[in-house]
Amino acid sequence: MWVNELTEFDASNQKNIEIGLKRTSYNIAEFVVMPGINPAERIINEVVKNRKKHNPEKSIDFKYDSYNKTYFTLAFNPKRIVKADSTTQKTNDWLETHHLFMMESVTQRKYKLPDKSYEKVIGTKVSGLSNPSFSLIGTELQSLSFYNPQLIVMDKFYLNPISENSINKYLFLIEDTTFVGSDTTFIISFRPRKGKNFDALKGLLYVNTDGFALQNVIAEPVIKEKGFSIKIQQQYKKIDGSWFPVQLNSTLILRNKQLRGVKTLVVSRSYLKNIEINPEIDKKEFSYIDTEMSEDAGKKEDEFWGVYREGKLSQREKNTYHVVDSIGKVEHLDRKMKFLEALVTGQIKVGFVNLDLNRFIAYNDYEGTRLGGGLHTNKQILKWASVGGYGAYGFKDKEFKYGGDLHFNISERSDIGLNFSVLKDIEEPGVVNYYDYKVPMLSDAGYRTFYLSRMNRTDKMEARFEFRTLRYLKVYTFANQEKVEVTNDYYFKQQIDENTIVNDQDYTFSNLGVELRYAFKEKVIKTLGTTFAKATTYPIIYAKIEQGTTLLDGEFEYTRYAVKAEKKFYIKNMGRSGFSVETGLIEGNVPQHKLNSSIGTNKSFDLSWTKRLLNVSSENVFETMQPYEFFSSKYVHFHFRHSFGSLLFSIKKFKPEVVLTSSAGFGSLSNVKAHGGVAFKTMEKGYYESGILLRNLLQINTTTAGVGFFYRYGPYSLPVQNQNFTIKASVGFAF
Repeated sequence: MWVNELTEFDASNQKNIEIGLKRTSYNIAEFVVMPGINPAERIINEVVKNRKKHNPEKSIDFKYDSYNKTYFTLAFNPKRIVKADSTTQKTNDWLETHHLFMMESVTQRKYKLPDKSYEKVIGTKVSGLSNPSFSLIGTELQSLSFYNPQLIVMDKFYLNPISENSINKYLFLIEDTTFVGSDTTFIISFRPRKGKNFDALKGLLYVNTDGFALQNVIAEPVIKEKGFSIKIQQQYKKIDGSWFPVQLNSTLILRNKQLRGVKTLVVSRSYLKNIEINPEIDKKEFSYIDTEMSEDAGKKEDEFWGVYREGKLSQREKNTYHVVDSIGKVEHLDRKMKFLEALVTGQIKVGFVNLDLNRFIAYNDYEGTRLGGGLHTNKQILKWASVGGYGAYGFKDKEFKYGGDLHFNISERSDIGLNFSVLKDIEEPGVVNYYDYKVPMLSDAGYRTFYLSRMNRTDKMEARFEFRTLRYLKVYTFANQEKVEVTNDYYFKQQIDENTIVNDQDYTFSNLGVELRYAFKEKVIKTLGTTFAKATTYPIIYAKIEQGTTLLDGEFEYTRYAVKAEKKFYIKNMGRSGFSVETGLIEGNVPQHKLNSSIGTNKSFDLSWTKRLLNVSSENVFETMQPYEFFSSKYVHFHFRHSFGSLLFSIKKFKPEVVLTSSAGFGSLSNVKAHGGVAFKTMEKGYYESGILLRNLLQINTTTAGVGFFYRYGPYSLPVQNQNFTIKASVGFAF
């Protein structure tokens, strides 16, 4: 742009005027001329109105076959390649003719409204590996449909641009228009509006006026996560009157600070074919298993792949199979793959036995460091039965523990089994243990074990029969005898006769009972040697009824009821929330071992500085309550957490996570005078605490650190005000 050097002068007496110009430049902000009503918004509103109609999993029954291909490769920055050393240049040359890793799979899926789904993996091929389980990864990067209110990409929730009221959050613009016959396709771009802070996507929507259905979608997160970014694409086609996805693409980009200028690309392609709309499907064709792998999936010949493969393999892909298969044999990649499976299943397969990872090492305040080992036979010996055991030693209590069990798989399809077990171990008093309750992997709920400072010795024999009904309900019936020995000063006052009361520290319980676990719409995946569940978005409910009897030398007649529910969910534009509620009732007089402890984890008052430093925040506990401070025979506890993620603060690479917490508890004890030896309280008036966690303040590799502040208030607040405040460390993981 050229501008004059003078801004004002007198030209009244001059015939010729010379004006000097100089070159300059300006950054002019984008100026978009919009009509009174944005036409793109009218189209998007029509898409939103019809989204349920076009969502296959909400409107139709269907069947399809899918061919899936995923490969890993490296991408070098071209500018760095020119300056790179000979080794880097040779690596780049090799990558032009090979991928790092590649896998293919063929699946067959059937779906019946409202929620019955079954997908079977009938063929897999993985470069360098004979274990086919890894091939499931390529199908998990995105969901089948783009029509859900929130989109889950790499386990993170994003607001869908075609959800209710999305025009208030996203800016839509018509970029182009195409015509095919009597139909029109609008190409509409979308991005978050200025000043709107939420987990947003950007990209293009291809909207066909035939039903205002999506014909093509290209989307990616606006803010790139630490270490990775992803781009997804979906293509739809009208089949027998219904729009249905025919191709799903995703490209995941992984970045490593140690490898500057180098990106790892994970490229996945899924092609859906042989699609049937509203076919005849019998409900009996479905079970509790959502995804299953055929036993011969990894043994398919070239003829099989010729039928299902989308096009022929490129020479680069053929080279990948040839070279990486050879490297896999030399480097024993199958063995290393077992460790990845072990992180999910908690077991490592070694020949005809599975090693139990959770038995190797543990820590708690009572035992100190606990070392041990456990194993079970697998299906290489018997498909219908398994026998196993474990042993452990605590270096602080200096005692050995051990146990064993025999399990019969009566019916895998119906999930029916029979188990007999014995153990000589320790158990925390005042806690209801649910057989099928597992702390989520990498969750901070596991830190609670640090605070287990009271344990009772226990000898236990149990028979358990288990089965599944109503698809999502798992039932365990049990009968057991348990001999308990108290290891601290606590005693229970036993009335022997009118004149004799014994301060008893040794008890025998003989119990009959039933335990339930209900996880609505939980997806169960079964591979060749393992069954595991994906998290459900609905509450998971646990319930247990235990009846104490005088059979087999039982000393106590009582009935113990307990119910627990947990749920984590996403709130649009607000972040993620989670809650846990637990309630119970005991009818009859029982020792502290069968009461309820409110699970406090505050070690701020401990005499040991080491234990004070281990004051780490944990989920679904009372952060300001001291361990074993309260016991109850009737109780209800509620724990709530809400994470705003990075919605409140996001400054370039510094994105702390803000979490609000609140807990409340009520309880009473029916026979307080029967308990002695140790002091504890009851909480009829209600126990309250709230706090705030600042997570991800610091990240070292995959470990994150932060800090939490918690406050105890209400009827059970402490008389010294500063003792009601508790500061804890927050430790997590980021990938």
